[in-house]
Amino acid sequence: MEAGIIVIAFFVIFIGCTIVSANDQRKMRMRRIRDSYGKIPQEITYPRDKVGFYWEVRKKHIPKTETVDDVTWNDLEMDKVYARLNSCVSYAGDQVLYARLHEQLPQEKLADYEKRITEMQTAEKKREHIQEKLLGIGKEENSYYLPVFIGNVESFSIPNVWMYRGLQILLLLALITAIVMHNVEWLVAFLMVYGLNACVYVAKKQQFSAYIDSLGGLIRVEKMVRALTKDDYTKDDVPVEVEESLKKFAVLEKMIGMFQNSQMATITGDVLAVLREYLVGATLIDFTNCDRILRMLRGRQEDFMRIYAYAGELDLVISVASFRESLPLYCRPVFGEDRQIKTQKIYHPLLSDPVCNDVTLDKNCIITGSNASGKSTFIKAVAVNAILAQSIHTCMAEQFILPPCRIITSMAIRDDMCEAESYYMKEIKYLKRIVDSLDEGKMVLCVIDEILRGTNTEERIAASTAVLRYVNRKNCLAIVASHDYELTQQLEKEYDFYYFCENMGDQDIIFDYKIRKGVGNTKNAIRLLEFVGFPRSIIQEARELTGKPAVF
Repeated sequence: MEAGIIVIAFFVIFIGCTIVSANDQRKMRMRRIRDSYGKIPQEITYPRDKVGFYWEVRKKHIPKTETVDDVTWNDLEMDKVYARLNSCVSYAGDQVLYARLHEQLPQEKLADYEKRITEMQTAEKKREHIQEKLLGIGKEENSYYLPVFIGNVESFSIPNVWMYRGLQILLLLALITAIVMHNVEWLVAFLMVYGLNACVYVAKKQQFSAYIDSLGGLIRVEKMVRALTKDDYTKDDVPVEVEESLKKFAVLEKMIGMFQNSQMATITGDVLAVLREYLVGATLIDFTNCDRILRMLRGRQEDFMRIYAYAGELDLVISVASFRESLPLYCRPVFGEDRQIKTQKIYHPLLSDPVCNDVTLDKNCIITGSNASGKSTFIKAVAVNAILAQSIHTCMAEQFILPPCRIITSMAIRDDMCEAESYYMKEIKYLKRIVDSLDEGKMVLCVIDEILRGTNTEERIAASTAVLRYVNRKNCLAIVASHDYELTQQLEKEYDFYYFCENMGDQDIIFDYKIRKGVGNTKNAIRLLEFVGFPRSIIQEARELTGKPAVF
């Protein structure tokens, strides 16, 4: 009797500890969710080299004119912008957000996303409830391969599956014969076949263990979205087409769940599970089940990617809502029909203490000014905001009006030693892709920093003038930052001009980073050498060569 009471007490304590532990874990999750919302992400929680796998699959189905190309992405340091706004809690959210920043959506889709983002900003309990479920998907590094795995599932298969089926049949026949014949020899034959199958299982299981993580990631996403269809907070939000796709995964969910549980035994260290793995493993059922799962997935890729995209978009809209709350100032873009960008208090999202600018660009323009005065930062701010306007419907400004357009840049050019390309060759190829894009129908916002700086002054001015006059005749709004005062003289009838400048003091240089109408005529290259402490002999010789002797 006492022993029974002890056993019962043990189970009561065990169950109680389990409940307390589960509650503590849930409290920690909710604290993490609440503490991170509306805050600037402090660390990168995704693998940089794998977060783009979903985009690599998706971009094959997106028109080039609706995308941000790799050159523009790198020019504008969009990886840093992505990291700044990414507070997703699942790998699906990481990947779908990364892809979304590469896409330029039509206005009707942006309007739909705006409704969802706004809801996440206001419906706190619903937002936290969804995030808690998204945390269940997790961010296991191998799961980031899932879009590639699904996109190429036709190429995956279990090799020599016919041999495993033959060994299964042989094992079954040996068992039946041993039972029917009641013969020791047949029992020994069964054990020999069983031993052979066990050896085959141990030797070959590593060949398809790579599928485990992918299939596990698949089922976590599918289960999470399926749960949303039954959840009071979200059951009315799940699109009909997603629910239809879920129906096609009902059988697969059970099969993948069984398969994954059998394969997780050695990872968890569960003794009974390990014993089960090798007892059942000798039947080779895991091999044949895995092959069956892979064959069933073929033809269902589109359905799964629809489910995957929906899960990722839930995380995405919450991340954008959090991003908005973390900003000192933001607005929703307004799309107009005129070839014009009008903005008030625009700034760059990566600046911690930004200087805002007001400007209306209704004509191609050249922005001049001295070094470090703010030209490059301003044109990047315009381009980045144009991308975010058409991808996440959010701008860092008090007002941002623009036409639907493709953004394409030529800015951060580097020599390529591996391809044996000079700076100038790289630069003219970047410019050529801009010129080619101007005949693709959609309006282009092209942003160029220091056009053709890789060649001599005479040819640079001539070639730059010709290129910019060609651009001026196309459906394009060009923003060009340049030190070349000669360009403003050549293009005074075709282009508008703006400039940035600084105030020179005896001991310092003060930049106000404000844009002004007109052409800047200040130069500060030698003064900056002096400011950072170059030897006086260098400063003196430099000034003498310009005809302006140094005064110390």
